[in-house]
Amino acid sequence: MKGFNRNFIKHITAASLVSVACFVSADSHADLWIIANAEAKVDDLSRSEVRQIFMGGTLSRKFTAIALPAGSDVRNQFNVDIIGLTESRIQAYWSQLLFTGRSTPPMEMASVNDAVRHVSEHDNTIAYVPEQTQLPDNVVVVYER
Repeated sequence: MKGFNRNFIKHITAASLVSVACFVSADSHADLWIIANAEAKVDDLSRSEVRQIFMGGTLSRKFTAIALPAGSDVRNQFNVDIIGLTESRIQAYWSQLLFTGRSTPPMEMASVNDAVRHVSEHDNTIAYVPEQTQLPDNVVVVYER
């Protein structure tokens, strides 16, 4: 019986280490960038701050959020990975906020290039783009996922 427990613990420990290693390596890969106009004077943002900006929280009064079209792969990834909600849940949330007049949803751009261009031309704007997107000199990455 003691051998069974020892082997069982070894297998559980090995499986746990593999799971943790997979989680860490998957989570450490940044595949989205949150970008801002350099004039915004922000070096970096936390995931929570990005979520506030895009969900109408207090930081949304300081920054204008730029979103990509509903249904785009990048938007879906952003919604799940950063916001933590599906598109339908986010739409329901914004419907409620719009109805009560508490906030307005992010401005929507037709493409990644349009979003980058808008951020480069307007102070205090924030957008999400795929990692390694070509950025002009006046646009900085403030969060990586």
